[in-house]
Amino acid sequence: MAGVLFQPAWLMMVLNLEREKGPIFHSGMIRAVAILTFTFLFVALIPFVGPVIVILMPLPVLYFYSRLGRLQGLTILFVSCLAAYGILGGQRANMPVLFMIGITGVLLSEILKLSVSIEKTFLLASSALFCCGAGFVLYYSFQAGIAPWQMVELHVADVVREKVKLYAPLMNLQKEQSLLIQESATSFFTMTFPALALSTAVFMIWVNLLVGRILFRMQGVAFPDFGDLAAWKCPEGLVWILIAAGGMMLIHVEWVAVVGMNLLIVCSQVYLFQGLAIAAYFFRQKRVPTIVRWLFYGLLIIQQYLLVLVIALGLFDMWVDFRKRIGGIGNVPA
Repeated sequence: MAGVLFQPAWLMMVLNLEREKGPIFHSGMIRAVAILTFTFLFVALIPFVGPVIVILMPLPVLYFYSRLGRLQGLTILFVSCLAAYGILGGQRANMPVLFMIGITGVLLSEILKLSVSIEKTFLLASSALFCCGAGFVLYYSFQAGIAPWQMVELHVADVVREKVKLYAPLMNLQKEQSLLIQESATSFFTMTFPALALSTAVFMIWVNLLVGRILFRMQGVAFPDFGDLAAWKCPEGLVWILIAAGGMMLIHVEWVAVVGMNLLIVCSQVYLFQGLAIAAYFFRQKRVPTIVRWLFYGLLIIQQYLLVLVIALGLFDMWVDFRKRIGGIGNVPA
């Protein structure tokens, strides 16, 4: 499940920081604070940057916290947050986002120190991140004096309204069509918000683990050995949850159908990871050029039909065993 090879400017600065030795260690910590402060300001002041860039933002926190230890890592994080808070001024409403970035890196570092399996790492990290996000929703809904789901609906409606306003002229949509799309999209994303939030947390953990493993190994920093990720398989029993979710969506009871829809999204993401593992193994076995691999992963982001195909690949793998059919795969568990 490789393919995320992104090296922004601050990542190169991180690599240079690792070369700092004894006498200039204090200078290295100052540079670490500068890098994290820049990271926080970048997210707060440029909210519409590419999703991959935003998702990778916890990586500097993960690196410094793991490399320098708890005390120095927390000190750097605390000072960086204070510096960003002071610089932001009128943009301080974005501080919760900055906190989420910081806490994600800290959580990942602490969980990696436990040296648990890849499944437990994902479960612990994504659940903790999801709970932090839920805590923010509860806090702000309490402040606003409205129910949490109403807070979510208002937020989703604002985002959808902005998106429809942006794309309506490009698609030549009439006002009535725009309103209909806006209402339908708001209803759908509000109902599936829990699953989408959890899926986003899992995806963020996945990307930072992949890129973090590359960074840590380049610098000789200890990183857990999760084995051959291209050989990963999800538990076979998950298919029964998927079937149950599909059945719940057929029941004409709103809350049951909503729960089924959310379960279906979460299960689909798990099978997506298995499908990506199969694709990664195929690329490796057939020695597919790197540029072709990047093109494939890029198409997954912009082409939903290909995404569905990869999910189906992961789902039917339990019956077909695609990797065994590729050949020479004795190390893949049955």
